[in-house]
Amino acid sequence: MTSSLSPSLDVGLAIRDGWQAFCRAPWPFVGFIVLTGVLSQIAMQIPGIGWLVASIVINLWGGVGLIRGSWIALEGRTLRFADLTGWDGRAALRLFTRQLVLALLLSLIVLVMISLAFVASGGPAMLVELVDKLVALTPDEELMAQELLSTGSMLGERLVTSPVAGLSFLIGGVLLLYLQVNQAFLGFIALLEGRGPIGAIQRGRVVVDGQWWQVLGLLILETLILFIGFVLVLVGLLAAVPLTFCISGAAYRQLFGTEDQAGLLNGL
Repeated sequence: MTSSLSPSLDVGLAIRDGWQAFCRAPWPFVGFIVLTGVLSQIAMQIPGIGWLVASIVINLWGGVGLIRGSWIALEGRTLRFADLTGWDGRAALRLFTRQLVLALLLSLIVLVMISLAFVASGGPAMLVELVDKLVALTPDEELMAQELLSTGSMLGERLVTSPVAGLSFLIGGVLLLYLQVNQAFLGFIALLEGRGPIGAIQRGRVVVDGQWWQVLGLLILETLILFIGFVLVLVGLLAAVPLTFCISGAAYRQLFGTEDQAGLLNGL
C-alpha cells in the first residue's frame, strides 16, 4: 500500500504537458529525427561490424539529444537545434551501461524461461535422439533436413501441450512485462540522476511500482501515438517519436521530480 505522500501519475496531465512541450519547438525536434534517420541509413552501409558500432553510437546520441531536448522544452525554455545535436560522451556512456544491464537482465529471464520449457517438454532426450539419428544417417542433406523438421515439429507440439512449459512462458512473460513497465523511465533516470546501473534499475522499480498500472496505461497510449504516426507514414513518425519523449519526460517529472541532478543541461 502506497503512502498518501508518494508521487502519483496523472496520465492526462502528462500527455497535455508533453504535447505543449513538443509544440514549443516542433521543427528542431522533427529536424533532429530526420538527421538521426539519415545517419542511421548511412551507418547501415558501413561494412563488417562497423555498422553495428556506428548504429549504437547514433542511437545513444539520439536518445541523449531527445531526452535533453524534451527536458528543456518541458521547462519552458527555448529549444535550439544545437541543444539536441550536442555530443555528451559521459551522458551517452551512462545511458549505454544502464540499458545494457537491463538488456542482460531481460535476456536472462528469457533464457531461464526457454530452458525450463525445453526441459519440461523432454527437449534434452529429443536432442540426444536426434543426434544419434543424424550420426547413423548417410551424409544426405535431404534426410537430415527431414529429421530436423520432424524433431522440431514434435518439440513444438510438446511445448504447446506441456503445462509446465506453458506455466514457464506465462511467468516469464509476466516478469518481462513487469520489468518493461517499471523501467519505462530508465533513460531519464540514467541521464538526470546519474545513478549506477543497478541503482538506476532499483530506482525505477521503487518509484514506478506504486504507479505500475498508470505507467502501463501511459505506455499503451504512447504506443498508440507511435502506431498512428506509422500509419501516417514518415511524416507522422517524425512528430510521434519526439512527442512520446516529451510525454515520458512530463510523466517522469511528476514521479521523480524536476531536478537535473547529473548536470545534463550544464553548459547549455
